[in-house]
Amino acid sequence: MTDTDVQTAMSDKEALALLQQALGHLQRDQAMETEAALTAILKARPADPDALQLMGVLRRGQGQLEESEQFYRKALGANPALPQVHFNLANLLRAMGRLDEAIAEHREAVRLKPNYVEAHLNLGLALSEAEDLEGAEKSIRRALHIQPNFLLAKQSLGAILNRRGKFKESETVLRQALASGSQNPRQIAALEHNLGVTLTSQNRFTEALQLFDSAQAKAPDMAHVEYARANALQGVGDFDAAVESYRQAIAKNPLDIQAHNDLNGLLYRRGDDEQFLRSYDDAFALFPTAGGLPLAKANFLFIREDFDNARDAYEIAAMALPDLAKPHDGLGMVHARKGDFEAAIREHEIAVAREPQNGDFWRNFGETLARAGDAKKALSTLDRALEINPNDQAALAFSSVALRQLRDSRDEILNDYEQFVQVFEIAPPEGYGDIESFNRDLNRFLDTLHGDKREAIDQSIRGGTQTIYDLFGRRELDLIERLRVRIDEAVLAYIARLKEAPDHPLLRRRSRDFAYSGSWSSRLRDCGYHGNHFHHKGWISSAYYVEVPGAVEDKRAKEGWLKFGEPYFDAGIQDPVRRTIQPQGGRLVLFPSYMWHGTVPFHSTQTRTSIAFDAVPK
Repeated sequence: MTDTDVQTAMSDKEALALLQQALGHLQRDQAMETEAALTAILKARPADPDALQLMGVLRRGQGQLEESEQFYRKALGANPALPQVHFNLANLLRAMGRLDEAIAEHREAVRLKPNYVEAHLNLGLALSEAEDLEGAEKSIRRALHIQPNFLLAKQSLGAILNRRGKFKESETVLRQALASGSQNPRQIAALEHNLGVTLTSQNRFTEALQLFDSAQAKAPDMAHVEYARANALQGVGDFDAAVESYRQAIAKNPLDIQAHNDLNGLLYRRGDDEQFLRSYDDAFALFPTAGGLPLAKANFLFIREDFDNARDAYEIAAMALPDLAKPHDGLGMVHARKGDFEAAIREHEIAVAREPQNGDFWRNFGETLARAGDAKKALSTLDRALEINPNDQAALAFSSVALRQLRDSRDEILNDYEQFVQVFEIAPPEGYGDIESFNRDLNRFLDTLHGDKREAIDQSIRGGTQTIYDLFGRRELDLIERLRVRIDEAVLAYIARLKEAPDHPLLRRRSRDFAYSGSWSSRLRDCGYHGNHFHHKGWISSAYYVEVPGAVEDKRAKEGWLKFGEPYFDAGIQDPVRRTIQPQGGRLVLFPSYMWHGTVPFHSTQTRTSIAFDAVPK
């Protein structure tokens, strides 16, 4: 019998029967029986798209992802108009991290079948992973338009809205989903988790904890619930319980990098140097190929300026993740700090070659070049970073350094310290006759929020503490909300004074419609100071003074004063400080977020307490 005879010997009826058998075996996890039935079909009909698709499903379940992809593509080669195959291929590609291809396959699935609700949902999830949050929201809303009671879509929409900062909308969606009467405990737990995250983002920590506890009772194995619970516990100031919850989250999922990061950030603030960074080593001992663990540890070591150990950790990460650019970016920064600029430049070149559209890598390369004194090349490299992200405040800050190294007058236009640094004397908030009495009450209230033993490792403070959650928008913080009314007025006045200039990075964003991307309180103790820095996520940044030590009165020493213009490394710039401001109770200072600023250390038994925020255009 010839091959042609074999291929035509199976009737459509026989093929359908075998296909149904294969599907039944697949649903019962009977891999051998499934493969036998599908092999029989494909021997007779090598281009049977249904058999090819099921073989792709089987191979994916067996972890053979490349073979799975081949079978899906063969099925589409036989019949490209099969939305289910495009859907399955998209999900496979997403699992393999090939998001652009996955998104394209999902789009083809919904083009072929416009009411394909699962494809609309999974397209939204893929877009979310690709950081296209607006597109993700639209796609998931389309799924809900097709099937309004699709609980998984509501759960996913709530998560997307959280990421977009639409917390009230998220709360409404998730409460509606919880009210649907689902009988699936795990589904309810997932919805309670997402709603708890929404409430945590609104600083409603006690309500969030109730939801997390309820979710844990229904699904004790959900590690991300334990992680979210730890975040809320930090919000209510129960730091010991938060540490334990982070550890429980890591025990359930040792590869949860964010849980490791937040645990170790908290351990540092609690002064627990013995346990600090240990979780990364413990998990890496269990998963020695998980390069994300030494990479995350290396980032902490770098911030702590432990450059030798940071270098070793980045090198371990680079070996474990040979195709990843990030370890090389880290090594470039480490070598630059150690003064080995040749090695630093080599590592940066590897990073930008591997990810040429990553603006952060170009920016870090630009900083290294500025440190090396190659200002012209630094400036062109930073221009590349700004082409990718025109509002990158860090790239603007380092561009300022390079311009000053070149004695380029464009720096005066960029910073204009006299025009862009503005001082406001805040009027007493509602209910107070003078700012002094208001600040006394506010300072006593802030005592309850400054519960850490030392600063966060990734903040500019040295010798003090900083609150960890946003102060603005918390209904229970009455004094803060009264102050915010006055701050709103000052920010609007600042914006009104700005001129319009479409080519200027501060002025071209001019808008009276603004929001706060962050708000916090800082408290410095004796000898404390803010290291020179800028604000990554802002447009207009600030300092409002609640309490200042008597040492600030000495106008010659300028202890505790705010200073502008000086970068955090020696760039060979003559007279780097361009302007100083004396802090006074009730005074608010506003300035561009990219502008270098820090404070002069002071000596006093009194503390220096301020409230700061970043404003951004809506």
